[in-house]
Amino acid sequence: MSELVKRLDPRGRMDLRCLFGQGWSAPHDAVGPWRAPFHILLRGRCELWLPGSGILIPLEEGSLVVLPRGTAHVLRTAVPQARGRAIRLQPGELVDVKTNVARQEIADTDILCGEFEFPGRRRSLLLDALPEPMVIPFAHRPEAEWLEALVRLMAHEIAQHRPGASAIVAELSGALFTLAVRACLETRPELSGVLGLLASPRLAAALQVMLAQPQDPWTVASLAARCHLSRATFAREFTRRVGTGPLELLTILRMERASQLLAQGGQDTASVGEAVGYRSEAAFNRAFTRHAGVTPGRFRRASAGLDPPAPHEAIIAA
Repeated sequence: MSELVKRLDPRGRMDLRCLFGQGWSAPHDAVGPWRAPFHILLRGRCELWLPGSGILIPLEEGSLVVLPRGTAHVLRTAVPQARGRAIRLQPGELVDVKTNVARQEIADTDILCGEFEFPGRRRSLLLDALPEPMVIPFAHRPEAEWLEALVRLMAHEIAQHRPGASAIVAELSGALFTLAVRACLETRPELSGVLGLLASPRLAAALQVMLAQPQDPWTVASLAARCHLSRATFAREFTRRVGTGPLELLTILRMERASQLLAQGGQDTASVGEAVGYRSEAAFNRAFTRHAGVTPGRFRRASAGLDPPAPHEAIIAA
């Protein structure tokens, strides 16, 4: 999981605190696919409503909500038709405040809001595997004690406004993403994709070697041997768990790594291709272009801000 998160390179920020009384609704527009809003319900109860899918989830005090693909959503009271005071925005020293009460101390709902960003505009198998939304209750749960401790520290820094608080909250926000993914992995055994592989004692070894040694000439048989399974059993269980075959997943992982190396710069295209298992630069160029929709060279220039894609052309390299 550490390698998957590292490739995604999440950056977090906290930019809003919501202090509400009764009868409120806070809509949020879609911001994906490379931004993921999150909300931390510190006090009170509310509902999460996803208009696009019709999902309605009640939220209890002490819950973290993450929208990995930036889906449009609404946070609201459990009785949305109730009418409260108008919501107003108040500039703050560290985060702005939205409130509908005359005095902040009488608010019965306290929510911290922020956003994870994933620089480089790369497709991610990790993001694809995460549920939308992720809802993680953490209050008074032994298995989530570190997540709760991190949240409480962030809330303390925001409340105290001490020197360096902004930098501390930004760094903690990045760590929050990793803890959220870990909590999701530990509490959702039915997950598919790469998280399903990580949760499978029989198959995790295959993912580990594909991540650690993408340049090796892996075959279905050699990956099955790493898992101590027959070729047929491995291929069947892998496809059932992931939804795609082992070599197809290997190609995507190679393209993720290639995208990361191209965005970092410092290596020519041939060297990047060799680092992910392609002995021929032409073969790597074809594979990358087929997967990303742009050539490796153009992807690198776009990542450096030197050659922005056309409005209709989204860079989605693995």
